[in-house]
Amino acid sequence: PTPTASLIPVVPTFTSTSMPPAFETTYDDKDSAFVYSDGWRDVYKPRAYNGSLKQTARRDTFLTFAFTGQSFSVVYKADPSYGKMDVYVDDILVGTIDERSSAVAFQFRWDYPGQFEPGNHTLKLVFVPLTTINATVSFDAVIVR
Repeated sequence: PTPTASLIPVVPTFTSTSMPPAFETTYDDKDSAFVYSDGWRDVYKPRAYNGSLKQTARRDTFLTFAFTGQSFSVVYKADPSYGKMDVYVDDILVGTIDERSSAVAFQFRWDYPGQFEPGNHTLKLVFVPLTTINATVSFDAVIVR
């Protein structure tokens, strides 16, 4: 008899030291899914994600982004003169991004530390002016998982 090959589906197994592959989608600051309040301006820098980012120094500026996923990361430019942004998901404050750093750096990443229920969510980033000076903040992209 001649042996025949048969296709048997292989289901991957994960141990405590391995994780299933994560599917990520990156949304650039120019994506039409972002809704910006007045006060944001376009800045073109080669080291930014896709060559551009948004900046604001106006008090109470914000952006919103509706997404489907369980987690996300915010990509931004860090700078010694930059301030903070509060991070809301579904109108709940979940963190604050401090964009101040000792040197200018592009594509810094703030990772949300938890996971949401699968489904639709709304991200809102709100500029938090410093009490003594009005700093600047930036926004470059969001990575959704």
